[in-house]
Amino acid sequence: MGEIIAIASQKGGVGKTTTAVNFGASLAQLGYKTLLVDVDPQGSIATSFGYGRYDIRAGILEIFTKNIPVKECIHPTEMDLFHFIPSNVWSDEVDRKSLIGASDNSILKNALNEIVDIYDYIIIDCPPSLGNLTFNALIAAHSMIVPIQCEYYALKALGRFLKMTRNLKIEYNPDLQYRGFLLTMVDMRNNLSKRVINKVRYTLQGLVFETMIPRNIRLAEVPFYGKPAYLIDRSSKGAQSYLKLAKEVVEQGAKQKQQQQNEVAEVVAA
Repeated sequence: MGEIIAIASQKGGVGKTTTAVNFGASLAQLGYKTLLVDVDPQGSIATSFGYGRYDIRAGILEIFTKNIPVKECIHPTEMDLFHFIPSNVWSDEVDRKSLIGASDNSILKNALNEIVDIYDYIIIDCPPSLGNLTFNALIAAHSMIVPIQCEYYALKALGRFLKMTRNLKIEYNPDLQYRGFLLTMVDMRNNLSKRVINKVRYTLQGLVFETMIPRNIRLAEVPFYGKPAYLIDRSSKGAQSYLKLAKEVVEQGAKQKQQQQNEVAEVVAA
């Protein structure tokens, strides 16, 4: 069974979609079959793969409002192992309200359960809010990655987000785990970035990824070129940092599986 990872943050502008696209592409580059699911009504994922409105057959809107089979919403990318489900909400305010107002918190979980065995990783790009769409994503997810921009206001928003996810775990998804907190838009020439890094690592300790994502022009160019940074310039700092993150996540998962196997072996031997 594949792992469903939500990329979530209460604050916008922290590199959430950038992380979803480039982290997913890096997993595919490492040989893992990966699906990226966009539940953010802004619909930036499709742009990141060069898709326009009339290139999309169906997407997250139909999953939430028309109960369409999830397999009909999957679209290919330039990478064979990398697919995506778009958030196909355009300028229609009625569609936007229908998607945001979907009342069942388990819609996405039920849909992804149909395909979780097909993929090694399913990455969900969440909206920058704590509404129903984010709840759907976190109820469907096995784990989450939380991007943290290296600025003061990002730290203030983090506390509210942690409180929400703690309550959600208790009530809806007790198995939800933190895969890690990811420092983004890092500029080591900036003293503020250094202070935020130190504060986050001191507060969250082992939950913070060793990998940090730098400010990088190649990452900003993803929507313009309609392809992940790895396909634009694989030697760029941005592309290499996400490849490093993917390797760190895979290695982390392997260690967790080995630990679980050891625990089972101990129980059987007892």
